[in-house]
Amino acid sequence: MKNPWNLKNKSVLIVEDYDKMRQLLREMLVPLEPARIVVGKNGKEAIALLEKNAFDIVLCDYKLGNGKDGQQVLEEARHRNLLSHAAIFFIITTENTSKMVMGAIDYFPDDYISKPFTQSQIHTRLERAFQRKAKLEGIAQAINNRNFSKALRLCDQKLQEEANGLIEVQKIKGDLLCKLGLLDEAEQYYIHLLKDRNITWARLALGKVYFQKKNYTEAEIQFESLVNDNPAYVHALDGLAETLEVQGELERSQYILERAIDLSPKSSVRQRKLGAVALQNGDYEIAEKAYADAIQIGRNSCFGSLTDLTGLTKSLISQEKTTEALEAIENIQQDYKNNPDENLYIPLCKSMICLKTKNIDECEKNLDLVFKNLNKRTGVLSPEVVLEITQTCLTLDNPGLTDKIIKQLVSDHSENERLLTQVKTLYDKAGKLDEASEIIESTRQEIIRINNEGVKMVRSGKLEQSISYFIQAAKGMPNNATINFNAAYSMIRQMKESRETGRYFGLCRKFMEQGHKVDPSNQKYYQLLKLTEDLSNEAA
Repeated sequence: MKNPWNLKNKSVLIVEDYDKMRQLLREMLVPLEPARIVVGKNGKEAIALLEKNAFDIVLCDYKLGNGKDGQQVLEEARHRNLLSHAAIFFIITTENTSKMVMGAIDYFPDDYISKPFTQSQIHTRLERAFQRKAKLEGIAQAINNRNFSKALRLCDQKLQEEANGLIEVQKIKGDLLCKLGLLDEAEQYYIHLLKDRNITWARLALGKVYFQKKNYTEAEIQFESLVNDNPAYVHALDGLAETLEVQGELERSQYILERAIDLSPKSSVRQRKLGAVALQNGDYEIAEKAYADAIQIGRNSCFGSLTDLTGLTKSLISQEKTTEALEAIENIQQDYKNNPDENLYIPLCKSMICLKTKNIDECEKNLDLVFKNLNKRTGVLSPEVVLEITQTCLTLDNPGLTDKIIKQLVSDHSENERLLTQVKTLYDKAGKLDEASEIIESTRQEIIRINNEGVKMVRSGKLEQSISYFIQAAKGMPNNATINFNAAYSMIRQMKESRETGRYFGLCRKFMEQGHKVDPSNQKYYQLLKLTEDLSNEAA
């Protein structure tokens, strides 16, 4: 009797570098009658196809030759929202899947399927995956529409209807509470789940909630307990290391990160964190290796970053390895030719080397290039990079450059007291604390003035004028969270009054997400998120 389950109206992407395997997979799926089957030969092709098409199923081989591997395709697809929440992603492999699971930081496939496998086996696995997803259909749609409040209500409804067998719904509910900034509710939710049962994922999630609430003592206890119960639980080790770092226990944090990397080395994010902590500890050999590994792993990952070159350069010149530092710059330039941040980080690293070798003229030339490209960068400068630029400027004793970096720094990090304190400490050592304090305060006052002027327009009903004003302000300060949030709020007010969302809705979300990216802990984001959800519900 024919299995009634099929893939009618479903689109499939097969990503496989071996021709015969691509054909075999296609032949295995044809009996399920999918609407279309598209194939890609490598990670680059896979991402290009995902950018242009909506797929319900992705079957991706782990090993794809040179370039991105299957895990990196998954990470980029999920990170960039190239897949719907309802889409199914399988990684096909001949390798030990436990190593891959530990290597993943935030994104996991729906299943791993090991070669060799039969047609019947892949049909069965796909059917099971669809059955799991079917239970989440309404929830997934709400999440795709970024209506997290509705998704949360649907989770509660689903959990009331079926008390058992809905672990995925339980996980999604906890994630949604955190997405909506309802951390107190999330804490109580996880505590309730753990009341009578020892649920590993819920313990990890509770530790993360404590961390987000800055309750670092409880976070440390939670993560350490998990690590004691399971010394190979990499994600608990990550949480513990981060918690120790923010509490200033840098040597312990480094030790824990080294343990995590011994278990799961293939993560540029984890390697980058180890490099940063090791640098602060003065352990330059470990920092050098970690940053070099981060660069190597990140070459084909959406989590790769040129900031790693800054850390590697500092690690090398701290060991008097200036020749190796120059070689590292030359090597990385080949891989990041079309990266807009290249024009910022390459001259920054060269300026660090020139300063070390006392080539002051070349140092200043490269630093000038850094400042020319500051406003062209694609993201916020990391604190480590900010401090490195500040230190270089102070050493050169160039007031013009110093003033520029401080103003830029305050524009990007005006509410990061910890970072500004570190900068003041650098200036204090140079005997220039008063100068730093004056520039920081005057720049902050200018930001306040700009915000107040825009808010005044909003309150007086000049909404279109306020939108134009904040958009212009955001061009000058793209990494100031408050400016971005106020731009979004002025658009929300306009959409609410005009009862028309088409013109500004997408742009509003863009400013919201930029503000959230810059300052993830800012509660204004969650308030705006609720307002946009209300607009969506009214328009529906």
